Amino acid sequence: MKKPSGYEKTLEIIKGTRELSPADAIPILVECAKKCFPLASEKAVQVLGRLNHPEIITALIDLYNWIEQDAHKRDRSCSVRIAIAEAMGDIASPFAIDTLRRAIRTVQITRLGPGPEDVAIGLRATAAIALAKVDDSCLFELSILLFDEEPAIPTSPRDRMFVKAPVRKAAAQALNILGDPGGMNILAIKLKFPQGETEEVLAECLESLIPMRPPYLMEVVKPYLNHENTYLASITALALAENLGAEVLPLLHETLASVGNDAKETLVIAIAATRAENTRSVLLELLESNNNYVRLGAVKGIKAYMDNEIRERLQIISETDANAEIRKEAGLEIC
Repeated sequence: MKKPSGYEKTLEIIKGTRELSPADAIPILVECAKKCFPLASEKAVQVLGRLNHPEIITALIDLYNWIEQDAHKRDRSCSVRIAIAEAMGDIASPFAIDTLRRAIRTVQITRLGPGPEDVAIGLRATAAIALAKVDDSCLFELSILLFDEEPAIPTSPRDRMFVKAPVRKAAAQALNILGDPGGMNILAIKLKFPQGETEEVLAECLESLIPMRPPYLMEVVKPYLNHENTYLASITALALAENLGAEVLPLLHETLASVGNDAKETLVIAIAATRAENTRSVLLELLESNNNYVRLGAVKGIKAYMDNEIRERLQIISETDANAEIRKEAGLEIC
């Protein structure tokens, strides 16, 4: 029989700590994390972070410091430090602030594939979200991350904006978590002057800013309702409906005529989500639209307002509509 590898033995030790008290499990899990089997080390940190003991945060900080002493050898891909940063965010101890502030500034160039890469991108992203949970004075750090576009290694102009996009996306999410009024202004500036920003970052900015409801909100986000990028238009409509409800029904209804077909279905679903007093009547009207995308969205959205009248309308649509997808969607509720 094949002898278990060091990695397999480490996993068994980690599993065995379930039977121990937190105080006894902590040093064992730390030693398992230091064995430098990446997946096992991550698992050890995850189990450590879920324990209920006041010494856990100290153990995580000490482990992070130990890794930093020889990071290229002890955590070549930054995966263990990512797990530590995530655990620190979950624990939300202010003792982690200094460590997380170092983490969001970490750049580690490592050759994992055909060429060198900045493997600390995920660490900075995770640390940004964690820092927002424990440090209410980190607005400056998060703002810098939101506008950090320059790759740490030479990159083609085509790929330049995508390299650090995960960090900027996390910064936008972290600004929402932080809840600092100044964060609203930073997100608004980013949306007002996107300068070639990726859609995933802009979408996160929209989803972070809209719930904050700043007084200038519509000035900033209304252009995104008519954005040529269907994904951004859809994200904006859904976020407005979820957070402002009946207040934005007239705007969404008005915008329906000016957006492309690709966005119409989602926009109608957003209308359904507003839950205004007249939403039901608007959806009944849209069921008669000549546009297939509008009718499909109306069929999907109106199911949230189901009554006998709507059930009868869906029955008729399932039997008579010229579009097979709409007939099928209407029939799903009937069945």
